[in-house]
Amino acid sequence: MKLWWVNLPKKYRTAAHILWAVVVFGLHAMPSKSFPKISFWENLGPDKFVHAFMFFVATALAVFSGWGKLRSATVWICAGVLLEYYQFYFTTDRSFDWFDVLADATGVFIALVILNGTVSNRG
Repeated sequence: MKLWWVNLPKKYRTAAHILWAVVVFGLHAMPSKSFPKISFWENLGPDKFVHAFMFFVATALAVFSGWGKLRSATVWICAGVLLEYYQFYFTTDRSFDWFDVLADATGVFIALVILNGTVSNRG
């Protein structure tokens, strides 16, 4: 039995993936003062869950839009690292955080585990 979103035309799945990528890149480019301050477990707080969720959705949409699982994981993990470098070099109030990269990669791997067996690995 195929999941309902797999039956959507590829152009819609691809559009959703592109739109989500724009959201992820846009959120990484925003100044940190735009986000609420939560001092709860700074390195394991809600910010890390948001990172994991964003990259979980991005990876799932990449796989559903026809990318292979390996390609999706590679591209989105690299994007997480590059976005952290972007924040370090091109924003004034954001910095590089390895815990954010770890949270991004965790979201990618959770997506791959959940999608295992539901979507073929062919792109």
